Amino acid sequence: MRWWMIVLLVLILIVLVVKFVSARTTLLQRVFIRLICAGNAGVKPPNYEAVLAKIDTLGTDVLYDSAFENGMLDVYAAKGTDALPLIVYAHGGYYVGDDKRDFSYYCQTLASRGYTVANINYQLAPEGRYPTQMLQVNEAIRFLLAHAAEYRIDPAKIFIGGDSAGAHLSSQMGLYYTNPAFQARIGGEPAIAKEQLKGVILHCGYYNIDTLRATGFPLIADSVWMMTGEKHYEGTEAAKSMNTVAWVTADYPKTFIDCGDKDSFLSQAHEMIEAVEAQGVAVVSYLPTTTGFPLMHEFQVRLNMAEAQAALEELAGFLGEKSK
Repeated sequence: MRWWMIVLLVLILIVLVVKFVSARTTLLQRVFIRLICAGNAGVKPPNYEAVLAKIDTLGTDVLYDSAFENGMLDVYAAKGTDALPLIVYAHGGYYVGDDKRDFSYYCQTLASRGYTVANINYQLAPEGRYPTQMLQVNEAIRFLLAHAAEYRIDPAKIFIGGDSAGAHLSSQMGLYYTNPAFQARIGGEPAIAKEQLKGVILHCGYYNIDTLRATGFPLIADSVWMMTGEKHYEGTEAAKSMNTVAWVTADYPKTFIDCGDKDSFLSQAHEMIEAVEAQGVAVVSYLPTTTGFPLMHEFQVRLNMAEAQAALEELAGFLGEKSK
């Protein structure tokens, strides 16, 4: 047999093995997603030294008493002694990859605007399946409020936000604290009352599981498979709960939502805006278009971009208004 035939047969065998494995397990997809996320860190702003001069780092890799793995957070706060509104920030990464450290620049920048920001980690899928991450956010908030004086937190003014999967997680926490029927499906004991939650911050996330596959976002269906344990997840009980738009009520928190014009999740942003507005809930949306550099997924955390700075100013206005 000629050498090229051997090479061809080996390549065919590799392709067949990959197809066989990926059709039955999420092992390869998990590796691909974590490789993708490894190069997905935010970018520091041009005024980063000025940002650092305005904040204190009150804790790094602090364990927040979680019943699950990876329950750590970092805390940044604007300098001073006053109690500040709290922003709990959950990173993206398909629920499968990324880490809080990749969003430190962004969280530090938020803190410099006059807030305490808790940048949290949570157990990644598939080891941690839905709703593990929701329960962990609740644990983190309970821990933070138990240490409110240490972390300069005003317990009456809490915001929850995140990017991509973290935005989905934040949208779900908005349900958890305002919709008793949804909370009953998830379980646990809410750490705060709905009156304490002043708003949710949703950067480039997804909110409708029924239409998520159609967005064509790379590997997104595989990530939901890892979260639910079901390759064909549509219609499962987990997917029904993950479908944020189906559970929004008039008690849903005030919402800030943004997305880039070339982000595959732009349609998801429109669906969430429609669901929130249909319930009469105040929503501030920032969906910029550009004739220059296309605004791709997670442009918000690339703070060297003018468009990211513009999004930050829009968010600052929302936070300032809802913190009153």
